Amino acid sequence: MNAHDMDAINALDLEPIKVKLMHKESGEGWSLEYANAMEFEYRRFLFIMKRYPHEQAAPLMDVDIFWHYHILDTMKYAVDCDAVFGQFLHHFPYIGLRGEDDEAAHVRIGNRMKELYEETFEEDYIRLAGGQQNAYSASPGATAYSASPGTQKAAYSASPGVTKTAYSASPGALKAAYSASPGAVKSAYSAAPGIAAYSASPGATAYSASPGAANAAIEQARLSSFYSERPRLTPAA
Repeated sequence: MNAHDMDAINALDLEPIKVKLMHKESGEGWSLEYANAMEFEYRRFLFIMKRYPHEQAAPLMDVDIFWHYHILDTMKYAVDCDAVFGQFLHHFPYIGLRGEDDEAAHVRIGNRMKELYEETFEEDYIRLAGGQQNAYSASPGATAYSASPGTQKAAYSASPGVTKTAYSASPGALKAAYSASPGAVKSAYSAAPGIAAYSASPGATAYSASPGAANAAIEQARLSSFYSERPRLTPAA
């Protein structure tokens, strides 16, 4: 392994991503132990993407979910990609959804990831810990893969030989992709440089800057602590 590349990946601050994943309402409700395991595997995934930029390979499902949440923090993800890859690592979410040949490619690409992982780290791709599969989400007896063409990674997964959709959900529950909790009076806030992003659950208020002032207001907010201070596992006193 290239020590310099791994050092750059290990230097990434992924703690806020874990906080989001552990949140029950807006994340996946993962335990700290599980989030730590996925962080470990996600860093290894990034290393493989760095080492084999022209390979068609992709992570297991919950590593893919960790990647999704990293991408959601768009400003941080862009900076982190530049630090590791020198460019933006894109995400293509449709492999396996375009017919039988695509499904077969989905499985093949997932199996290629297994080969690269075991060659690189000299460890089994699927490891057992305490009698249970370690930090992977899959149907019984199967491995859940996500897939990609080239270096454009995908945002879904399925079990080999089975046509399945992989949902972003905590164990035993399908979690909907809403910006606010269904049935709850909650406001959903979001913003990015140069645009006003907003949404909310039914009956709730969606906030944004007033017309003509949106760009300036959001750019000011981005530079303030509101968009630069990220949550920690142990909040500062």
